[in-house]
Amino acid sequence: MSEPAVDIAPVEVGLDPADAMALAAKEAHEREMMGEMPQAAVQLSHHEVRISVSHLDLFYGDHQALKNVNIDIREREITSFIGPSGCGKSTLLRCLNRMNDYVKDCRVEGKITLDGRDIYRDYNVTRLRQRVGMVFQRPNPFPMSIYDNVAYGPRGLGIKSHSELDDIVEESLRSAALWDEVKDKLKASGLGLSGGQQQRLCIARALAVKPEVLLMDEPTSALDPVSTVQIEQLACELREQYSLVVVTHNMQQASRISDSVAFFLLGELVEHAPTAELFRAPKDSRTADYLTGRFG
Repeated sequence: MSEPAVDIAPVEVGLDPADAMALAAKEAHEREMMGEMPQAAVQLSHHEVRISVSHLDLFYGDHQALKNVNIDIREREITSFIGPSGCGKSTLLRCLNRMNDYVKDCRVEGKITLDGRDIYRDYNVTRLRQRVGMVFQRPNPFPMSIYDNVAYGPRGLGIKSHSELDDIVEESLRSAALWDEVKDKLKASGLGLSGGQQQRLCIARALAVKPEVLLMDEPTSALDPVSTVQIEQLACELREQYSLVVVTHNMQQASRISDSVAFFLLGELVEHAPTAELFRAPKDSRTADYLTGRFG
């Protein structure tokens, strides 16, 4: 019997990895029973729109967390979301691969398209999360070996060949700048790695299922300065192949790694512009006030 298909990052922050695997298995079974087929990826040129968000409103019960958000995420660029805590940036990020589906009383209105197809109407959610991977604020390796962490997704997609899995694991760990550090201990537990290594392992796990978009929710906030630099350098390297969306509270980080920056406040997208333009000459006074530390 084949192993269950999995989401790239099937957990919300705080969800135990064992619960994540159980949830992934449940969704895989539902997909198998429904007989759904994956949608094919579309090859895009540099800077073309990969994800488009149109007139998006999001509610948690009666509370509106996002208000008429419109933004395009372009191919092979890093787009950073900035803003004070509670402004809606992580909420929007989780909409892009439907992680908010797990939040009770969450309601989404408006439209998000991936390659022109509505992700809430035209996409199987498991296939969506294969194409749009996610890395969380807190590293969340599964309680298994380094090798099995990376091979978990490909196995779930039906890959059984040992040689093929070996190639995927090595390629993914190399892409995550972790191979040289772990190549001699692939059977060791992923939980035994340092925090920075665990985060790169989670990135390798996401890359193993060949996504086109990688979402990062404050990926360095729990890491030391050296690990932070490594993740930033890795993000810039990954931009050559993937579209990245990064939520960060670190203004210097946003200015260092981003092609464009979006500023959020009280659930609204206030301004989205090329990085140099937004930091040097913001068009909205609220953006200028935030960047100069007058609030937030």
